Amino acid sequence: MQPYSIQLKRYCNAMFVGSLSRLDDKIDAMLHMQLVDLARLFTKRGKLEVEAAYHAHYDESARQMTVSQFWWDYPLRDKTAGMKSDVYLRCLGSAWFTGSEAVTAYLHYCTQAKFPKLANSLFALCEDMRLERICRSQRPGTGAVFVHRHRILSGYFFHKLRTHIGKAELADAALLLVYGWFTGKAWQQELPDSSIGSELSSHLPGLYDLLEQVEEAAHTADVAVLCERMHNMLSAWLERDAASAYFWTQQGSGIATPLAADYKGELKRAKRLANEDVLPKQEGERQLPGQERLPTWHRESSDRSPGLLRFELERGARTAAQGSAPREGDAADQALAITQGRSQRAQRTGAAAERRQGTSVPASAGHGEAEVAAYATATWLAPERPTAAQEDGFRRLSERAAPLAKPLQRAIRRTLEQKRIAPRGDRLFGRLDKRLTRAVTQERPRLFYKKRAPVPQLDAAFALLVDCSASMYDKMDETKLGLVLFHETLQNLRIPHEIVGFWEDADRVTEQEAPNLFQVALDFDSCLAASSGAALMQLEPQQDNRDGFAIREMTKRLLRRTERQRILLVFSDGEPSAANYNDVGILDTHEAVLQARRLGVEVISVFLANGTVHETQRNAMRNMYGRSSIVVPHVEELHEQLVPILRKLLLKSIST
Repeated sequence: MQPYSIQLKRYCNAMFVGSLSRLDDKIDAMLHMQLVDLARLFTKRGKLEVEAAYHAHYDESARQMTVSQFWWDYPLRDKTAGMKSDVYLRCLGSAWFTGSEAVTAYLHYCTQAKFPKLANSLFALCEDMRLERICRSQRPGTGAVFVHRHRILSGYFFHKLRTHIGKAELADAALLLVYGWFTGKAWQQELPDSSIGSELSSHLPGLYDLLEQVEEAAHTADVAVLCERMHNMLSAWLERDAASAYFWTQQGSGIATPLAADYKGELKRAKRLANEDVLPKQEGERQLPGQERLPTWHRESSDRSPGLLRFELERGARTAAQGSAPREGDAADQALAITQGRSQRAQRTGAAAERRQGTSVPASAGHGEAEVAAYATATWLAPERPTAAQEDGFRRLSERAAPLAKPLQRAIRRTLEQKRIAPRGDRLFGRLDKRLTRAVTQERPRLFYKKRAPVPQLDAAFALLVDCSASMYDKMDETKLGLVLFHETLQNLRIPHEIVGFWEDADRVTEQEAPNLFQVALDFDSCLAASSGAALMQLEPQQDNRDGFAIREMTKRLLRRTERQRILLVFSDGEPSAANYNDVGILDTHEAVLQARRLGVEVISVFLANGTVHETQRNAMRNMYGRSSIVVPHVEELHEQLVPILRKLLLKSIST
């Protein structure tokens, strides 16, 4: 007779395995079809199947992808986001960027490791974080799903973290704290004041340098090496293995020829031929790599009817030509050379995906002063994912800005609504007016009026340019509150906007170059999305500021917008200071403002002081921006001065 505990364990396992096969009972058909379509789209595998298992996994040889059953009992919205994130990680990440040889080698290492379960889970977590970064780079639209995924997992793992600490399961607690580090959760600061919490706090900082290298790893093999080092460091003070398997790596993961993490091309797979015939290599035949012969007739074509340029081959043969490799075009490739036109004159240049270099502009351009030695260049930094601390800070500022945003929104709405419904009178045709005495008193009376047609949404775009120089150190808190106020107002009115911080890297300034950095905190594509404002909290005081150059660069970006009205709000303290720029900074900024206004971009300066405003600051802002400059001691007074200016500008965006 077997012990009761063994019988109970087998009974539970049978129930568990039986529930795994009922995917359709847990997921509605529409969601299942969505997952299958996404998986086949990303992997380029037309017969890939999606099933359920304890962990998400992609098996190249079996043509199978599994989603985790962890998401089954969540509401439909959370379940959809969780399972889609599994598909992204496995079919957009593992199917292209995970190396199967590195996985096999690391799993062999796990069998010999001191704590095999911890080693496996640590590798799975680190590889998932690397794949998530790749997925966000390849498909930026996946970012919202990953944010939703981590919101659910963070709540679940934090609860489990407290449980593991209470049970003195240090390996599990350390693994969850590593996850918290990747996702920006400050869980380590919330550990209880106990010997276990002190032990975790003293040992985990040694892993941070290796974790940063994991985020930048190019291949799975690099992650495996780093995980081995981290496992050895953890094994030195841990006494037992992990009890749970929150993350897991299975045999068969990845592909034989993975791509590097910085791969920027299109994800393609070679098409399978109906046969495996190979054409013999002919002597004297010159065939360029990637060049394909396109005869108008083929011996295996089913349709031999004559026709011009018929290329529909049903079957073919393999050749030595590298037809699937991308290459630059050449004039010899053109069927008609005349169609190439003047494109040969274009220079083929490339730029990094995360940064785009702007045209070098002399720092003194436009103000007529002697040309300075430094030249300004623009480097645009892509938006970064906000951390948990930044999200908490934004939430607090949003609560402070809520009572301030309502009067501003109400005033703008009231003005716009009055503009929409106000009738146009004194017309020669339309509806008859009640004031008929003019028929007698006037020689040619205009006795009719016409109601206004419904007006669409505001046709305007805002750009919020934020000075991130060192002089903004004591004013950045008020500035961020003002940014939150503007963001909440514009988002509520469904007006597209962008928030960009700028500064100059003084450490890298030379006589030939003055590098200026532009941190895009919130772009036009994501500004109207819910919970998107937390990204603006990443703007912090840096070094110098070259206001005139920054205004010119932002003007170029705004001019690409198609809206009727384009408005540039500059949050600055009126102190442009940079290399060879102090004497001419105010005049150069004034020239940049005038140039922007001539091009149709309205420029308004906003200086949010920290309680005290000196008269010299008011004069400096007025000299640079003219009457469209707002200087307020506290952000609570901002809407009183801003409403008249915005009302006047926004009314221009409504066609009459």
